[in-house]
Amino acid sequence: MLADSHQDGPGRENLFGTLAHHPVLAHAWLSLARVLTHEGTLGHRRRELIVLRVAHRLDAPYVHRRHRTPAATAGLTNAEIEATAADPDSHAWTDEDRTLLAAADLLAANIPVPQGLWDRLARALRPEQLVELLVLTGQTATMCTTLNVLRTPSDNEAPRPSSLAVLLDRERCCSAGHCVGAVPEVFDQDESDGRATLLVPEPESRHAAELRLAADLCPSGAITLVTHEEAVRP
Repeated sequence: MLADSHQDGPGRENLFGTLAHHPVLAHAWLSLARVLTHEGTLGHRRRELIVLRVAHRLDAPYVHRRHRTPAATAGLTNAEIEATAADPDSHAWTDEDRTLLAAADLLAANIPVPQGLWDRLARALRPEQLVELLVLTGQTATMCTTLNVLRTPSDNEAPRPSSLAVLLDRERCCSAGHCVGAVPEVFDQDESDGRATLLVPEPESRHAAELRLAADLCPSGAITLVTHEEAVRP
């Protein structure tokens, strides 16, 4: 497995080197990945769209970079690949793509899928594809989390810090409360005026995915996320 990884592009040697600490589990994990990739029913384009979005949500740049090439092969344009790591409103997605991205955002953050969104998914996908969507999201999240926690870098590449600082404009806040629901460790809601308050201006990196979701869900655009370096730059 390690010998084959040399021929499979940058980053694979360290990836498989990490998995090789548990050969039996590695075999099962990669077998599932092969089923999703080669025997899946979602289709290549849908699969790569979900993988890229989950990787972005879980702040896994290696996984996102690794899937850019297969995403392009599956038919995603460069603009679409870039847009998987941005606000969905920044790109003219089709209705189906937007539905898949919305589902990926919620599933990656372990937030229940509302009935309306599930109904839209059920109209676009067959029953076996709905099941596959959930398993694919979970498998991708497992990969992202494992590599992030173990700090597995791409070959010959130092791991990238992922610290974010949060800027909150309380004057723009419309008291929707989505941010509190997404990251209660970082946001609270003032009992006097209902507006959001910021509890932790520089949260731990483990909250990165939820912070991005909170910023995207904020209807008034009151939340801005910047890197720590940008926040302290004069």
